[in-house]
Amino acid sequence: MKLILGLDAGTSSTKLMAMTEDGKRFITPMRMGPMSSHKSFCAALSRFAADNAMTEEDFAWIAATGGRATHVGEEILGVPVRRMNEIEAMAAGALRFSQQKKGVVVNMGTGTTLVYAEEGKQPEHIFGSALGGGTLLGLGSRLAGTSNYTELLFLAGKGDRRRADLSIADMDFADVESLDERLTLSNFGKLRPEDNVEDKDAAAALVNLILEVVGTEAMLACRAKNCDTAIVVGTLADLPGSDAVFALFEQLCGVKFVKAGMPSFVTAAGALLRAMEQE
Repeated sequence: MKLILGLDAGTSSTKLMAMTEDGKRFITPMRMGPMSSHKSFCAALSRFAADNAMTEEDFAWIAATGGRATHVGEEILGVPVRRMNEIEAMAAGALRFSQQKKGVVVNMGTGTTLVYAEEGKQPEHIFGSALGGGTLLGLGSRLAGTSNYTELLFLAGKGDRRRADLSIADMDFADVESLDERLTLSNFGKLRPEDNVEDKDAAAALVNLILEVVGTEAMLACRAKNCDTAIVVGTLADLPGSDAVFALFEQLCGVKFVKAGMPSFVTAAGALLRAMEQE
C-alpha cells in the first residue's frame, strides 16, 4: 500500500508526516528547517524517505500547506502535489489529535493563530497575533544572550521567572489579598541593572510572557465563540512552564486547555486528513 505525505511548509520550520492511503496508520514524523526552494523540498522528501527505509516511489501524492507551500511546485521528485488550505488543515488535525469535537485551536508557531473548529462545520479564523516563536528568538538574543531555540528552552527550564517578573506575591498591601499570588503583576518588572537578573531567569520570564499573552488571547477567543475549550498546537505548545500557566487560566477563567498529541505536526497531519476527505 502506498503512502501520502503531509507537508507543512512553515515560516520557521518544515514538518513532514506520512499516512497509509487507507488512513489507518501514521508514519513517524520529521521536522526540518525552513525551506524556500523546490530543490530544498526535493531534498527533504529524499531524506524523509531514506530515514524510513523508503523511496519516492512509495508515495502516491503529497498534501502541502503552510506559508512557504508556494515554493513546493506541482510535484516533488515526480510525486504529485495537492495544495491544501492551511486553516482547514490546522482545524482538522487539531480535532483529530486532541480527540475533541469542537474548540478554539491555538496554533503557537512563529506567531499565534486562533481558529474555531467544530466537527462537520467549516473552520473560522478568529484572529492572529504577532507574538510567538519569532518573539522568543528575537527577544531571547537581547535578554538572554542567545537566539538558539534549544538553548533558550534549556535556560528557561533552569531559570526562575520570579526573579525578573513582578508578581502579586511581591505586593504587601491588603487590596491584593483576594488575588492568586502566582499572577504576574508586571512582566519583566524586576529587569533593572540593580536586580542582577541572570540569563536563565530572563529566558524563563520571556517564555512566561509568551504563555500568559497566548493564554489571554485563547481565553478571549473562547468567550467570543461561547466555547470552553482551547486546543493548543504548534511548535511552542510544550514550552517549559506551559502546563502550570494554562492550569492557572483554567482555574481563574474556566477555559479548559487541551494539548493535542504531536502538536508540532498537527497541521501536516490535518493536510492529510483534509485531502483524504476530498478523495
